[in-house]
Amino acid sequence: MRRFYERADRWVRSLSQGQYAIFLGLSAGVGVLIAGLAISRELFVLQSLTMAVVMFGLEYKFGLPHSSAE
Repeated sequence: MRRFYERADRWVRSLSQGQYAIFLGLSAGVGVLIAGLAISRELFVLQSLTMAVVMFGLEYKFGLPHSSAE
């Protein structure tokens, strides 16, 4: 499990700021969809799209710059 975490951590750290913002937005949107299905068996499509766009925008504009050089 630790090896998987380290590999995933390396991959995320190698993403550019724009790629990371896209990844974060997509994962937030999918998370809202899964939570909606798990809790109330409804698809929260509008809420998940809104969350994805908001998370992408905030991370892209205000997130810390990513660089692969560490």
